[in-house]
Amino acid sequence: MTQKQIDVDKIDLLNLQSLADVNPIFYVADYQRGYRWDYKQVNQLMNDIHQNPKGKTYCLQPIMLTKRDHSDHLLEVIDGQQRLTTLYILLKVLNNRLKSFAIPFSIEYATRLTCIDFLKNINRHSFVNVVDQIEESWTAIDKAEQNVDNYHIFSAFQIINLWLETKKIDENVFLEKVLQDIKLIWYPVVTTENMNAKKMFRNINSGKIRLTSSDLIKALFVLKYQGLQLPLSQRNQLKQEFSNQWNEIEKQLNEDNFWFFITNQNQVNYSTRIGLLFDLVTHSTKNSDSYSAYTKYAEGTVPLEWMKIVDVFRKIHEWSTDEKYYHRIGFLVNSDRMSFADIIEMYEKYRKESKSRFYRALEDEIKTFREFFVLENINYNSHRELCKHVLLLYNILIFEKDFPAQKFPFDKYVNEEWSLEHIHPQNPQDFSHIEDVKFWLIDTKKILDQKHNNLGEKLPVMDKIESFLEQITKENCSYNKELRENIREIKDLLEVEVATHKINNLALLDKATNSKLGNGLFKNKREIILKIEGANQENYVPYATVNCFVKKYTEKDSLQNEFWSEADATYYYQSIKEIIYGKQ
Repeated sequence: MTQKQIDVDKIDLLNLQSLADVNPIFYVADYQRGYRWDYKQVNQLMNDIHQNPKGKTYCLQPIMLTKRDHSDHLLEVIDGQQRLTTLYILLKVLNNRLKSFAIPFSIEYATRLTCIDFLKNINRHSFVNVVDQIEESWTAIDKAEQNVDNYHIFSAFQIINLWLETKKIDENVFLEKVLQDIKLIWYPVVTTENMNAKKMFRNINSGKIRLTSSDLIKALFVLKYQGLQLPLSQRNQLKQEFSNQWNEIEKQLNEDNFWFFITNQNQVNYSTRIGLLFDLVTHSTKNSDSYSAYTKYAEGTVPLEWMKIVDVFRKIHEWSTDEKYYHRIGFLVNSDRMSFADIIEMYEKYRKESKSRFYRALEDEIKTFREFFVLENINYNSHRELCKHVLLLYNILIFEKDFPAQKFPFDKYVNEEWSLEHIHPQNPQDFSHIEDVKFWLIDTKKILDQKHNNLGEKLPVMDKIESFLEQITKENCSYNKELRENIREIKDLLEVEVATHKINNLALLDKATNSKLGNGLFKNKREIILKIEGANQENYVPYATVNCFVKKYTEKDSLQNEFWSEADATYYYQSIKEIIYGKQ
């Protein structure tokens, strides 16, 4: 099979056989750590190659390298020497077993000179029959060669052979997969006095350099423009226009209020956010390989068309400027009802119809969500995530109703980690002071008094509450174990009478504010929330939550600010129902 000519100066996706055209010597400098892959890592690579269908690319992460002494053959490895060394050992094992091919590259070390000879002549060692014999066989090796790097090389050599012995596969077919289907992301770099190979290596290992699929794709576009048969000035102009558009798109995507209406914290975390657009265009969003989009572009299975990326971005930007689309897409994505790839697929399905058809499809998805549950039946204990998503939708829609043309802050929802807060406290046994218990019981008794008046009968738990209040009023007692058990018993009885975990006692709140509130009394929570809201602090209290604590939904004749009453809960529930389902 004819291999393509490779240029070691260009980013490319290369199989191992193609390296034979250059026959490179990979040079491992002294700043690199020694070879350290263990049994688990070596076996994982072998299993991945074996399970990868023949003829399908198995893409390894980038091999970053630079030329030494202006030679096409001697290439200093900055990142990837562990993978290269393992592949070299694998080829050595197959060469030992098949004796039918030449290995298309070699490896040298700046230090550990014994490693060069040991690796080059690894086939002189006999194979073991079981894993337990590796240590015994190692001790028989010449003492001059016994160092930690050679030990790991020797172990990988034996592990690979044992894997092949166990699998009983067609090794000629396996060799063809290794040489043809394994692809290296070849990433050459030019070093300078200020940024030499050693400094690059340190930056990579400290996390300062993260070579992403997007970085590689960007380089492919630059190479494409450089290769056009046009005058230099035109090529430079195209590259500049491309660079300007790339930067503008990246700038917009890096704004959290834009980004978090198309993704959420449960979805893929893109270190370079433009990577989402490449994944969308190449249909790679569900691929676990983070370099999938790059691989498809590099192999030509997806055309390298920049305007497709621009078109997708323009459509997203259009949706972001229309609060109706923005809110519905943002809800579906942030409630995990749909991924943004699903949204794009839905849009493509209806794009040839009227614009309103896609909008109706979004509304239909939200309608399906509303029909998925019965509002009065969902609760904190059994449907926690569902309650959170119901209140998210409620917050979005009531925000849209009261502040038309403004956009709900999905970035706050994600970054501040909004969660459910009980308006009336749920765990009185966790109170630290007896006075807090007393006030909680007084608040609860008021709620029950309302219910008692409505029902025309005295509830059984009232006697226990009154008895407990009488006891702690007479005695100057601490909140001891016995009293905690009594409160636990009262709380259990109250579960039937007071809907502590129902949606009408739940509100969304950011993590920081939630911590400040703790398990406090309603009046204390109210005071803290109003201070935060009034001070315009960094953390954002959701609009509907503020409304709860200022009792915006409660009718005036039922209004009081000391506790969360049955009437408050009822009016709040009615508001949720009306906003989510519309007036019945």
